[in-house]
Amino acid sequence: MKKLKNNTAKISIVVGIDPSKYAIKDSRFLKPVCHQKIDNGLLVGSMLVQDIDTVPVENNRRATYIVPNNIALLLSTCKKSLNAAKVLFDNKLADNEIEIDYEKMPGNPKENIDGLSTLICDYLESIQTSIVFGYTALEAFANLSIPDNYKFIIDKNNKGISEIYDKNAIERWLPLKTKINNILSDIYKISNVVNQKWWNYFLKLEDYRNDIIHQKSITHTEFYKNYFKRNIFDICNSPFSIIRFFHDVHAEKNKTNPIWPWLEEGTNAFPINSAYEASNFEVVGNLYEGIKS
Repeated sequence: MKKLKNNTAKISIVVGIDPSKYAIKDSRFLKPVCHQKIDNGLLVGSMLVQDIDTVPVENNRRATYIVPNNIALLLSTCKKSLNAAKVLFDNKLADNEIEIDYEKMPGNPKENIDGLSTLICDYLESIQTSIVFGYTALEAFANLSIPDNYKFIIDKNNKGISEIYDKNAIERWLPLKTKINNILSDIYKISNVVNQKWWNYFLKLEDYRNDIIHQKSITHTEFYKNYFKRNIFDICNSPFSIIRFFHDVHAEKNKTNPIWPWLEEGTNAFPINSAYEASNFEVVGNLYEGIKS
């Protein structure tokens, strides 16, 4: 285990020396940082360091764990719920061999409609969970991508006045579509965001999320019907497509960043520190003997 000097809260474990041999244990973990020693332009050594933390629990217990990536946690919830919804859709709702009209089903009509309604509620619950957590993952990704000193300028508003937004103002006041189309495009130096296949799916995701969060009446349930169209699965998958898109463009320019979650498809870039100095770290123990007091 190693601790950054002058940073008593941050303790890490060395999990390897070669990124190509690192095996992903759980896609929700924060990626290890690859610290590299460069001498005369040549790589002479490296190590993969993964952050850990300890939390107190009831009855004087404690749990030490590898720090998760919150974007990855949100995406994981989104994916699990989406998969559950797709199983229900494919195996129950869209299967022509299964009757879903209570009037045509044998047995007690009241029991039939009760059972079908429970099935529909399970499906709606999974879809809405996927929508909300996928959208929240994108919000977190966009906000974390913005550098602390970043400024976004809107040349003139409807009163002819230019507006300047700092990071806090961007996070609080600008809609997510503006963050993705204008701000992330600027930060990651990309010019064709709205031409991507996922853009229209994202716009629908935002609309559907707003329908859930800003529902105006308990009896207004028409928006549920959007969930029974096959494109709902592409809409709920759009957060993965968006983050993968920005990741791949960013990684191609060799600019890795700890915010990136592990992604299912393609390669995964590691955050790299190419200015490693052993004097900046202190060995405080190991997994087998524990942390020095």
